[in-house]
Amino acid sequence: MNEFTSAFLYVFAALLPIVDPLSGAMFFVSLTTDLTARERAWIAARVAAYSFILIEVSVYVGVFILNFFGISIDVLRVAGGLVLAASGWSAMNASTGEKKEKANESAGGRSEDDSFKRRAFFPLTMPLLVGPGAMAVCTALGTAMPSTLGNILGLNLAVVATCASVWICFRFAGQITSRLGPTGADAIVKIFSFLLLCIGIAVFWTGFSALWTGMEKGIIGK
Repeated sequence: MNEFTSAFLYVFAALLPIVDPLSGAMFFVSLTTDLTARERAWIAARVAAYSFILIEVSVYVGVFILNFFGISIDVLRVAGGLVLAASGWSAMNASTGEKKEKANESAGGRSEDDSFKRRAFFPLTMPLLVGPGAMAVCTALGTAMPSTLGNILGLNLAVVATCASVWICFRFAGQITSRLGPTGADAIVKIFSFLLLCIGIAVFWTGFSALWTGMEKGIIGK
């Protein structure tokens, strides 16, 4: 029992700050302003499910996948940073009129157009929540923890708890905007869209700097 409890608290404490569902919920609102409440609820459930799958895959087979394709964590950071920055830029520059027009279109006949469902995995799950940093942590956890029954159960329960917190934060994120009103909600969207742009650039720069340093060392070594 002590091993199970220690593993659960250790993994949960490691994953929650990196996945950060509270901050992610604000970005979720900024990237889904054109959707109805029902569509947001659908995406929230899918994001939680996709997060669980990605975390589990990273924990158990992350190292093998990256090595097989020759992909480093720094390359993941560069790609993920570009995606986050592009998403933040698009959301920040979307006018209120365009959002309302899209919302009206979705209310009229969204059942025939399910393109909004693609956002559940990309970019809302990856790289927003389970990005390069989260994958690196999950991979490290999977390789560092002994494969005992208590550790395995504690690790998996911690992943479930993390993804449940993602669902709760995303599912009820829309209530925040409804209480703020149109003007306040639009201001929050712009602020977090800009922060998402900044985070994307920071993630990109971290990966790029590491790749550049490695390239310099390789040139000097020759």
